[in-house]
Amino acid sequence: MEPIDITYEVSRRYIQDLVQFGVDPALIALLNGYNRSRNLAGLTSCSSHFNSAKHSIIEWRSLRQVEAFFKKNSAFSSSAKCGEQALISFVENEKICSATNRRLQPYLLDPYLMNNDLRIKVNKMRRYICNVLGDFTHFLDSLPNLVRVTPGATANSNRQASLPQLKMRLKLYASHSCFKYLWSIYRIFGFDNLRLRDCKTNRVEFVPKNWKTDRTIACEPEGNLFLQLAFDKYAKKRLRFFGIDLSDQSRNQNLARHASIYNDLVTVDFRCASDTISFNTVKLLFPFDWFNYLWDVRSPFYRGKAGSGCYSKFSSMGNGATFCIETLIFAAVCYACNSKQFSVYGDDVIIERENYEELLELTHFLGFSINSEKTFTDGPFRESCGLDSFNGTDVTPIYIRNIDSRKAILCHLINSLVYTTFPRSTLMQFLKKLTLDNKLPLVPFQESTLSGILIDPDKARSLRILTSRHGIDYFRAYTAKCRFRTFVDSRGYYLWFLRKNSQVLFNSPWEVGSIHERSSQTSKAPVFDHVYVRKRVHWYRNRPMEDTNCNLLDWTSFLFEER
Repeated sequence: MEPIDITYEVSRRYIQDLVQFGVDPALIALLNGYNRSRNLAGLTSCSSHFNSAKHSIIEWRSLRQVEAFFKKNSAFSSSAKCGEQALISFVENEKICSATNRRLQPYLLDPYLMNNDLRIKVNKMRRYICNVLGDFTHFLDSLPNLVRVTPGATANSNRQASLPQLKMRLKLYASHSCFKYLWSIYRIFGFDNLRLRDCKTNRVEFVPKNWKTDRTIACEPEGNLFLQLAFDKYAKKRLRFFGIDLSDQSRNQNLARHASIYNDLVTVDFRCASDTISFNTVKLLFPFDWFNYLWDVRSPFYRGKAGSGCYSKFSSMGNGATFCIETLIFAAVCYACNSKQFSVYGDDVIIERENYEELLELTHFLGFSINSEKTFTDGPFRESCGLDSFNGTDVTPIYIRNIDSRKAILCHLINSLVYTTFPRSTLMQFLKKLTLDNKLPLVPFQESTLSGILIDPDKARSLRILTSRHGIDYFRAYTAKCRFRTFVDSRGYYLWFLRKNSQVLFNSPWEVGSIHERSSQTSKAPVFDHVYVRKRVHWYRNRPMEDTNCNLLDWTSFLFEER
């Protein structure tokens, strides 16, 4: 079955099962019509049909889940059309930055051209950023200890040739303004024969964003990237002292959940925030020494799929300093608006409702525009940092991002979708068919959704996939002599042996507030800490239909029933 056909079949069966959840029949008929006619535009915007006057959380979650099947699915993307749309967006954002630069230029020469209220707010923003960043000489003294190397692609080499160990060499590409920093750092480490090649351009590439468009990123010269990431590390450490932890999204998520209940906060998202940080916006707000450093380590020119030219934006997505720069700017805006309970993570901003209009005016002055589709100011729904909350309940959908014939991708798809429906539904029957027809490997429950189809550890023990010796669990290949053939492939072994000795207590999902009550007895299961491990495990989230959702025991029992 083709990836597109699998997606439409999953959607068809999910919509068919919505009858059991009591979803509005008119919505089900509408969704069925979109799915039969393969109306992609309708399916990816079906949440617009939600009516808060007559619909409940069940309708909202169902509509958002149908959208998630298609919205970010690469199977529906045309590389040519997505690239073309990304190029149009890149050019538009450059024009926005250019216009912002021209508009702010007089204020750089004479701040008193601003009205008094605006000038006070800009000064408060500058003071906030100055306090967060602190003394520039302290940063310079600690610069050799802040430099870090990542495996990302660079302006002059692809990802395969950009492993960290390959970047650590005595011949580097960097813009000329970075030479003084790099020579000093290498001399401190005892290397006097560093050879630097002047590279003033970064390389613009397109990467997938959603079914309609790609996003533009820029691969920086490796010398510039070292110094950009040094600022990133330092700024993140300083931001933590001011209550902004960029290593943890839980504060934004908790505030979004709170706001969906009490309706006292708004969640704000900005359109192409990273690509609309204009040069003069940073020059207006950042202290002189810090601005000069960031100016030195940025790439002033671009080349690649977007052609070639001089940037109007200050730093592109791909610049190691961009994320902290935009976080500092939006946090300073919230501070200037006298917010007492703001939270910022990149361009995800949460602020009090009474400060929202003031925030709009100030960000518009700085050249940013609101993404109305992802900004929520009223009602029971809020979205921030990957969490969707409806009246305090997590309704985050499970996105299908890519489907192909690889077993790992099919395993992740099935493991994710199993818990979106109820036991013995038509969607569950389809997932079982995919498992059987593709002979997917079965593995005991773990954190990796890619290494196999997750089953109840007790069943895995009965099949001798999971065995115990002296209280320690062992995972091994096994082929059952029954109608349902189970096996574990070499990739599952690989993931297992990466963390063979790492054990955690396994708490089964049905032990907490589900219809399948069990004792609190726990058994051990492995933890996989690897690039293939997904960051989120969906079946531990609170669901609005917890009493009807399938759990691991239901799925395992259904999987081993005779067909």
